[in-house]
Amino acid sequence: MTPFPLRQPIIFLDTETGGRDPKRHPLLTIGLVTLGLDGQISRPLHLLVKHDHYEVEAGAMEVNGIDLEAHDAAAQPPEAVAAAVREYAAEVGRVMLGGHNFNFDLGFLRPLLPDLRKVFRSGYVDTKLSAQFLIHAGALPHQIGTPLSQLTEHFGIEYAAHNALEDAAATAKVYVELLKLAGGSG
Repeated sequence: MTPFPLRQPIIFLDTETGGRDPKRHPLLTIGLVTLGLDGQISRPLHLLVKHDHYEVEAGAMEVNGIDLEAHDAAAQPPEAVAAAVREYAAEVGRVMLGGHNFNFDLGFLRPLLPDLRKVFRSGYVDTKLSAQFLIHAGALPHQIGTPLSQLTEHFGIEYAAHNALEDAAATAKVYVELLKLAGGSG
């Protein structure tokens, strides 16, 4: 059996938000998992972010299914969430982040963690971009598309969409499958 092709772990992260604009809408939840050198996913962490005011879009809340009253009661202040993310990362070491359509998540993560580049390595893995590359290279069929739901369906990965922890874990699983295709063992 060939070893899994990672040189260091990757922390996969996903967010759920109150809308699309990080300047107006709140970051509500962060899900993190660690993809290890052995290709196994571990250390799930789901964090809820508390805000004094929640300016949200109805469509976003319909998609993520978050009940704001219950969320607010269970959530932690942004400073505590940022400290928890830093602690989570420190336990693994300064590694790269991964996500799906990750620029969206980074737009909400950067205000929470202005020291993001000190906490994580520069650069990141984006399974949407990786899948696009593999589609263009002919390793993935064109009809699949790059939404996470289509990639998980193609690879037979079960997951409940639009929960930050579920999305982070599904993204890590998709990345494992994409690596297999890129390496020719899929």
